[in-house]
Amino acid sequence: MENKKVSPNWDAFTGIFSIAFGLIYGGMTYAMPRAAFGNPLDPIYFPMGVAVLAIIVGGILLAKSNIKASIQAYVDLINEDETKKFDRKRILYTCIVSIGYALLFDTLGYVISTFFFLFAMLTITSGIKAWKKSALVAVAFSVSVFFIFNTLLAISLPPLPFMG
Repeated sequence: MENKKVSPNWDAFTGIFSIAFGLIYGGMTYAMPRAAFGNPLDPIYFPMGVAVLAIIVGGILLAKSNIKASIQAYVDLINEDETKKFDRKRILYTCIVSIGYALLFDTLGYVISTFFFLFAMLTITSGIKAWKKSALVAVAFSVSVFFIFNTLLAISLPPLPFMG
């Protein structure tokens, strides 16, 4: 009897995620307000189709996957070297900073939110030791782009919160 080595992959976890996404998205779709005129279910047909498709694709992926290979991929992820772990942390920080930027954009305005976003991104990539250069680049970029769009191109960006 041969001892076959399992090639690690994320298929089972991806299938589970796809099914969970489809169920949550479908539930939220069904909770959408109904149309006031015409067929009241018209607005939910397409999103519900996306949810059903996600559940079907997730089910197929889960059925065809090798659970042991997915568990092996997770074990390999936990036991990977420090350089790869550091890179994954930087990706996570980038995602968190991007979500924060999107949430604060309208509230703080373009200049302040873009400054914080660029400063955080430059700090993630260049390190905290280069904070002065990161701050200078973030201020110069956000102010100059705001000036170019608002003044020269007459395209309004969200203003500073105290400028109303």
